[in-house]
Amino acid sequence: MIILLICAGLGALGRNVLITGGAVCLLLLRLGRLDFAVQWLTTRGTALGIFLLVISLMAPVAGGRLSLRGFAGELLRPSGLIALVVAAVAAYFGKGGVDFLQAYPAALVGILVGSVVGTLLLRGVPTGPLIAAGITAMLLQMLGLR
Repeated sequence: MIILLICAGLGALGRNVLITGGAVCLLLLRLGRLDFAVQWLTTRGTALGIFLLVISLMAPVAGGRLSLRGFAGELLRPSGLIALVVAAVAAYFGKGGVDFLQAYPAALVGILVGSVVGTLLLRGVPTGPLIAAGITAMLLQMLGLR
């Protein structure tokens, strides 16, 4: 619980709602002795998080902000093709990351600390698909396409 308190404090210090909120929610679950919920999040939380992230990324399509014609047009632009490749590579590395964490759960310590440091010091966001978008933006800028 001390680590969660430290994460909540660092998140608050860095004004990062995601880190603070996550740590506080887990603290409340622990304080409420809802260990079954913590265990469920331990085994299913990553899948739930990815599921919710995918829904949020697809929401503009459901909201009609992107037509089939617009979808095809964006996909065939240089930025769309680079995004496609970067996202495919990120998905490949993400699968490797899940496998790695299942095999070496202690590595989560470095990932947790790195996420906190990255969000607090670098003002990043601890997510996967958004990282792919950031890499895409960097590549587009390097190629002079943005």
